[in-house]
Amino acid sequence: MKNKIIFDVGAYDGIDGLALAIKNPKFFIYAFEANPSLIEKINSNKLSLEKRLGRKILNYKILNKAISNENKRSNFLISKNPTGSSLKKFSSDLDKTWPGYRTTQFHVVKKIDVDVITLEKFCIENEIKNINYLHIDTQGNDLNVLKGLGKFRSNVQKGILEAAIDKKNALYEDNHTLKEVENYFDEYGYKIVSVNFIDKNIKNEVNIKFENKKFDNPSTINTSYNTRYFFRVINNNTYLKDDIKDFFLRLLNTFFK
Repeated sequence: MKNKIIFDVGAYDGIDGLALAIKNPKFFIYAFEANPSLIEKINSNKLSLEKRLGRKILNYKILNKAISNENKRSNFLISKNPTGSSLKKFSSDLDKTWPGYRTTQFHVVKKIDVDVITLEKFCIENEIKNINYLHIDTQGNDLNVLKGLGKFRSNVQKGILEAAIDKKNALYEDNHTLKEVENYFDEYGYKIVSVNFIDKNIKNEVNIKFENKKFDNPSTINTSYNTRYFFRVINNNTYLKDDIKDFFLRLLNTFFK
């Protein structure tokens, strides 16, 4: 049983979860991704980062599962832009609220059948008592992920999720809104730390950082990482400053294995 846990729900290419694993070596990261075609990509990215670091990333595990508020089989809709893939259907008003996006990015190119589980079930089966940090990006389904925690919802120390500003401008059908998240937090003892627009031009969605009021001294989690750096590494397109810094990091990892 691992005592310090981070969940990355909706892993996509694995960058967020892998970055959290590297920045927080004393924590174990469970990452969940519904799209089976992305698992190979995530493992490849992990190998690229391990080669760069000069060590194995042992505190990270990727699972090919969709996470929601029910345990069942369900359709998973893969989008032209795979970052938009979701258990949810795209909004019928997409052309009005996200002009130009349906044709170029947000239309379904494939429908697959996936295994959906709740985090409550996962925690019980894996004897997980507390979740130190919960990173959610499930494209319109983030609030259902929280609801699926069940009796473990009070054991989440802090995290981040996305929400639509309102139903009218949502990307997905039945997309949860900022107001719905606020109401849920009020009911279950979470407090909002910050709310920021994901795209400052469109302003249809926000990132919401939150903490559990139950914990006076939540665990210190290093969430400060440069995603552009990680993209440079996996695409083999690093800067000289990256190479110099990582050279010395590899030396340290060699001497202190």
